[in-house]
Amino acid sequence: MRTDSIGHWLKSERETRRLSIEEVASTTRIPRKTLESLEEDRFEDLPSGVFVRGFIKAYATVVEMDADEVLARFDSERPQALPPAPLATVQRRRGYGALVLAITTFALFAIIVATFSLVRRAPAQDDPIELSSALPCLVEAAKAERSYYGPSTTVTPIESSLC
Repeated sequence: MRTDSIGHWLKSERETRRLSIEEVASTTRIPRKTLESLEEDRFEDLPSGVFVRGFIKAYATVVEMDADEVLARFDSERPQALPPAPLATVQRRRGYGALVLAITTFALFAIIVATFSLVRRAPAQDDPIELSSALPCLVEAAKAERSYYGPSTTVTPIESSLC
């Protein structure tokens, strides 16, 4: 690394102002690894020149340097054509997303069907009659007494004797 390079100059100005690289990274929102590459003049590890200029300008602003002066110096000493940074290859992972979606959809459908069937089987009357202990004729009489809209039926002594 040359001692008069742009990276060395930026690093020495940062250290003079007692700023850590983490402080610069959090203020500029530039990753620490990118700032380290910039300070070490490893421009081949950085994205295209437009981005590098933006990084330098943000860096200079944080360390209270004249951004135009820093960019002018960068333009005078940088290589004319920076090679583009290689793009990361995206590897497709085989996931279980479709399976999870299918299982979740099936479970939701089953819950909806079960809820609907329980609602449809709900008793029509508010107070259910305990059928196990009642005689059939008393059950019918109780139903007739509760019926608001049906014809009034009364239990006659002949009917009650059948029970």
